[in-house]
Amino acid sequence: MNTPFHLMILKAFSAQRNTIRPRMAGLGLSPGQPKILNILTMRGECLQKDLAEACDIEPATVSKLLNNMEENHLITRGTVPGNKRAVEISITPKGSRLQKEISLACSQVERKALENFSEEERRSFESYLCRMYHNLTGKEMK
Repeated sequence: MNTPFHLMILKAFSAQRNTIRPRMAGLGLSPGQPKILNILTMRGECLQKDLAEACDIEPATVSKLLNNMEENHLITRGTVPGNKRAVEISITPKGSRLQKEISLACSQVERKALENFSEEERRSFESYLCRMYHNLTGKEMK
């Protein structure tokens, strides 16, 4: 029996998640927090609503994640000049140090996941994932 495509995607995602989550837990991070630290590292300061959009999650979920991250001194929140309702999020030095460890762990998992792929296959696979994301969301992967 051939495995249906949707199960292949789920199984590959689960294998990746099950490999990386223990490493993130070892750093004291809960699910969702590494993605926020990565986005803040790539983009710099972000509005809370922009983080929610970049993470593809609800603003209320981001708010809960940020509460814990602020308590653990991974991020800071500040007001935006001229817009007292907007909240700007910044990564702290502690958050930056953890993000470097996240990046190293993810690179190791990525190397393992793609170890028998040629460079051309890897580029094609990345292209297919971006196209799939666009087909399903109407957004470009950033």
